[in-house]
Amino acid sequence: MLKKSFEKCLWEELVRTFGLEKVKDLQALTVWLQGEAVIDTNIAKNLQRLNTLLIDNFWNWNEDELKMQFISPLLYLVDYNDNAKYHPFSQRYLQMRTEEVELSGFVEWILATGIQVPREPFFFLHEYKKEQGTDSDPLGQILASMLTAQYLNEHKEKPLYGCYVVGKDWYFMVLEGKKFQTTLAYNVTELDKLEKVFQILTHIKELV
Repeated sequence: MLKKSFEKCLWEELVRTFGLEKVKDLQALTVWLQGEAVIDTNIAKNLQRLNTLLIDNFWNWNEDELKMQFISPLLYLVDYNDNAKYHPFSQRYLQMRTEEVELSGFVEWILATGIQVPREPFFFLHEYKKEQGTDSDPLGQILASMLTAQYLNEHKEKPLYGCYVVGKDWYFMVLEGKKFQTTLAYNVTELDKLEKVFQILTHIKELV
């Protein structure tokens, strides 16, 4: 039996346990990445400020500083509080328990139905300060949380969307059934990449 917290999960282990397939052509991810959003003068100015702040500090920030100084202001600009159908939640506990698998942990940030308690998650964001290859696997962590949500969700056939952040690099992913795909890194020290990340994050509001 596989029994682990999200933070201890490795993505390859999850692939074997759940019979997943890591693909390169998931249509749901393609559609998500093609989304566009209007970047008005005020948003453009704020993205420029965030970009400069990140360039000056991303090597020095710890995980909480990255979240408070950069990720939170970016999410505020996207504004996930503008729709009664979903709400953002942070540090919420999820658990899957079957005869073969037990996964559990706190999710960094999710977009889900519900007001006080998340009901059906759609979009996950996990942030991690250190570079790949250290003592944790950010892809494994977010994949574990998405698999748990897929198990708990009423509409299991619908795609789940995710994003994880490693310092300056943003990776987007989709889990649909037994298939999942991740993007290459969007290095948001480059302003055009930050603007694209803003558009991708905004497009999720239409998809969910």
